Amino acid sequence: MEQQTKQCQNCKQNFVIDSEDFLFYEKIKVPPPTFCPECRLVRRLLWINARNLYSRKIGNSDKKFISMYSEDKPFNIVEDKNWWSDKIDMLSYCVNYDFSKSFFLQYKELMLRASLPHLQRAYTTMINSDYCNAVAGLKNCYLVFMSDQSENTMYSHTVENLKDCLDMIFSNKDELCYDGINLTNCYKCLFCDVCEDSSELIFCKNCTGCSNCFGSINLRNKQYYIFNKLYSKEEYFEKLKEFNLRSFEDFQKIKEKVKNFFMENPRKFMQGRKNSDVLGDYIYQSKNAKSVFTCGKVEDSKYCHFLRYVTNGTTDSYDYTIFGVGADLIYECAWCGIDISNLKFSFWNYGSQNLEYCFGCHSSKNLFGCIGLRNKQYCILNKQYSKEEYESLIPKIKEHMNSMPYIDKKGNIYKYGEFFPSELSPFGYNETTAEEYFPLTKEEVQKAGLKWKEREERNYQITLKTEDIPDNIKDVPDTITKEIIECSYPIGSTYGVREATNCSTAFKILPNELEFYKKMNIPLPRLCPNCRYSERIKQRNPLKLWKRKCGCAGEKSDNSIYKNTSKHFHENEHCLNEFETTYSPDRKEIVYCEACYNSEVA
Repeated sequence: MEQQTKQCQNCKQNFVIDSEDFLFYEKIKVPPPTFCPECRLVRRLLWINARNLYSRKIGNSDKKFISMYSEDKPFNIVEDKNWWSDKIDMLSYCVNYDFSKSFFLQYKELMLRASLPHLQRAYTTMINSDYCNAVAGLKNCYLVFMSDQSENTMYSHTVENLKDCLDMIFSNKDELCYDGINLTNCYKCLFCDVCEDSSELIFCKNCTGCSNCFGSINLRNKQYYIFNKLYSKEEYFEKLKEFNLRSFEDFQKIKEKVKNFFMENPRKFMQGRKNSDVLGDYIYQSKNAKSVFTCGKVEDSKYCHFLRYVTNGTTDSYDYTIFGVGADLIYECAWCGIDISNLKFSFWNYGSQNLEYCFGCHSSKNLFGCIGLRNKQYCILNKQYSKEEYESLIPKIKEHMNSMPYIDKKGNIYKYGEFFPSELSPFGYNETTAEEYFPLTKEEVQKAGLKWKEREERNYQITLKTEDIPDNIKDVPDTITKEIIECSYPIGSTYGVREATNCSTAFKILPNELEFYKKMNIPLPRLCPNCRYSERIKQRNPLKLWKRKCGCAGEKSDNSIYKNTSKHFHENEHCLNEFETTYSPDRKEIVYCEACYNSEVA
């Protein structure tokens, strides 16, 4: 079919369905979407709560568990080790399909009956890491989320293979790193962003193969640089003494100086390498991937986010959010991965094939509208059918979904081909990943007909004000681990709606955490872990694209702030390259095309 422009039934904005999109929808036998790509993404993210944990009782036990479901959630929550065992017969929750009511109403009823695990993790691979969710293979970790195979790591999100690290996001194979964003194979790197194969960097950005550098940007295979200026080894370490990172006051001044210096240097329009015909940001080893963000080894796919890879990545998939690792023919799914194929409109499924509208079904195939099944096939609403019965009933159910659709509070119509209605999500908007990337006020959420989770009263008895923390890490006593420290967010006004929503108001410094700060000679944080996480997320660009022109004007940048260090292919003329980028036109960064950027990399 030819390209078509449609109006999103949710936000009422126009969006385009390309001819290649229609070919994909025809291939997997689904109707074209009626929501725009952004509304589809938000709808999936509304089902993901990895970071918000609560203390709650489970069943008739008086024992309190740390759970992703607060006590006011009306679900049948069970301990995850029981959920994964054979103690619970998930087929016992089954019902016959009822053609007198909409499919999604029946699914909602099944969600209220069926057992859900208190945390979504591979609990058998966890060692001393109870306060973690959406994880596997962790040892001695605390408040780590959406992560795998890490040890002695704290306050981190979407990381793999870390050891002795704190406050990291979207990083892999790092050791003794702190406050890092998109670090890969790094050692002793502090306050760095998008660095790879590097060691002992401090306040560096976009550096690869570097060591012993400070406050530098866009370096390759360099050593002993401070603010992009080369020093001898002796000069470097002598100069480094001028930056007193032990002091929080000095640290804040250095941080501001580094930020201003980075703004004077060009950025590449997108982060990525070893790609062919891609569009998006943070893309690696991918081919023919459009509107893709934070993904590796993605081919022939579109509208994908946060997809990882080991040996295998993701192929032939649309509208797929978290987490890849051997995925093919996936459409409108979230938190699915590890050798999956032909999954549609599903959430949290591993090692499965041919699933539609399934939640928490693992190592299964040929399921429709099921919850929590493992090693099963030919089931509908958790009821077992023969192969012949299943294949006969599925077309009738899809036809029924079209003739009796679900209509949400906002008036959106959900026929076959739409992901789960947002209002059926187990979580409030501000509990989910949607709030992190598309923050809304309580009023905006309620106007959209969605749930809002009121903050639970914490009533922490603050024993130490932020301003009373010793400025220098060398002056911090070991007894600080007994204090309840006030988060600095309530004092200042520099943080926005997103931080206000999730601020935990107070925090503690754990003994092994204090040991880390002293070992690395860095000051104690003044923000709680939630606010620190929000600060890191804000440093990553949004999941949106804007059309822009290269900011290289020949010998210097458009704004005349940066002077080029080499001759470019367009010589003294303005670069004519155009691109789509996650840097909006109103931002102040100097944004270059790939050719101009590569000419300036030192």
